[in-house]
Amino acid sequence: MRLKNILLLLSTALLAVACSSTKTTEVDDTTARNDLMQKGFLLSLPEEEKWSVAKKGDYMVMLSKQGENGSDRYTIQTLVVTLPTFEEDNQFLEFIENRMATSQKDADVSESSASFFTGDNQICVQYNSKEKSKNVDGAAQTLEVVSFTCRHPDNANAGVYIALSKSYEPGTSEEDLTAMATEIFNRLYFTEL
Repeated sequence: MRLKNILLLLSTALLAVACSSTKTTEVDDTTARNDLMQKGFLLSLPEEEKWSVAKKGDYMVMLSKQGENGSDRYTIQTLVVTLPTFEEDNQFLEFIENRMATSQKDADVSESSASFFTGDNQICVQYNSKEKSKNVDGAAQTLEVVSFTCRHPDNANAGVYIALSKSYEPGTSEEDLTAMATEIFNRLYFTEL
């Protein structure tokens, strides 16, 4: 049952990233200077960027923004997830690889990789993927996602998932999304659950 819930959460996370074209509320300058404090984590918004809060709950927050050229769209999603107990780190890596592969089984994934990443003294799994998709008008899009899933230091069966995604027209982006995602990840702090 727990694995089913985890799969549901990760699938929901990817679906939300892919469907981030929903109407959003613009973050004003006073909000942009504040941190988003949720149960389990704190995400400090980049002050210089115009992120909009698309969705916010006790254990999750989703932000989005339009790219400079108008057709690119970025999304940051952060949420608390349930994790099983792992006896060793490689089980954690395999678990994330399997869950992401399962959640992307119907997607046209062209690239994917998983590796360990150490953040805030926690072992995390970084997962990168690129897939072919279509925008709301049916035009071809590339959806690129860089995510980090970290075990929460206060609860062995909880984790924090943070993902940065970018959707763009195929062949139009040379941006290093991993560097941008790492910078955002460095603005994530664990808080009490």
